[in-house]
Amino acid sequence: MLKIPRITVFLILVLLYHCPPARSQEVDPELFQSSRIISVEISRKLLKKVYSDGGYPKTLHCGCVFDKIQQVYPANCDRAGEDSGSNGDKKDKEILGWVHGIPASSFAKSLKCWNETLCRREDGSAFKGAGCCRVVSHKYKTREADMHNLFPAIAAAGEEEDDDALAAAGFGGMDEYRFCRKDGKPALAPVKEVQGDLARAYFYMAFQYKFPIPEELEEKLRQWHLKDPPDNWEEERNSAIEIAQGNRNPFIDQPELVERVRDF
Repeated sequence: MLKIPRITVFLILVLLYHCPPARSQEVDPELFQSSRIISVEISRKLLKKVYSDGGYPKTLHCGCVFDKIQQVYPANCDRAGEDSGSNGDKKDKEILGWVHGIPASSFAKSLKCWNETLCRREDGSAFKGAGCCRVVSHKYKTREADMHNLFPAIAAAGEEEDDDALAAAGFGGMDEYRFCRKDGKPALAPVKEVQGDLARAYFYMAFQYKFPIPEELEEKLRQWHLKDPPDNWEEERNSAIEIAQGNRNPFIDQPELVERVRDF
């Protein structure tokens, strides 16, 4: 029997102890290019064209059709429920809103202007939050204007400007579920048809702008991502946004990248 010198065995054990296990391939930061838009108003105008040119004039959550002047028809929705809150008249309409899928309370909470009263009104009173960040923070304006996180929805009154409505639901545009929930009750989570879309938007925003996702929410988003992979419209929208603002959401192009991120 071949005898291995004891010193050789010792050296092998030392190497095994000190050499870390092979790590999974990490996400290449070069995939995440910067957006060139810092105005949310411009982003919303460009998105109207994206949806119009793409032949997909439908809201995110319920798939309700909207027209060129941003009127939404709740009686004409892909996922309309029996108790839609509408009397069924095809002429009934609501006003479209372009809302953040991930609210500012998530993507701006690390910014100083969101947490501290850095701004003052004409009457001398101090304020913070979105209103202040729009005045003093280039980082906030870039995040707010990122088209990868803006979606069409039947918005609650003031939802485009008021983050409180989004934070309460967790995701933007969920107020429109009053038109497509069969039981007539408020939705506690987005429907399965859009869960993957929102998950990939969340992962993109967190990775691009370096803010953490709570562990429990991250696990839920990972499940949504796997169960609802990118469809044709999500891919087309991604390409159209690249033309408009100069960057893509790599988690749509390569869904497997999500598994390379150990902790968002």
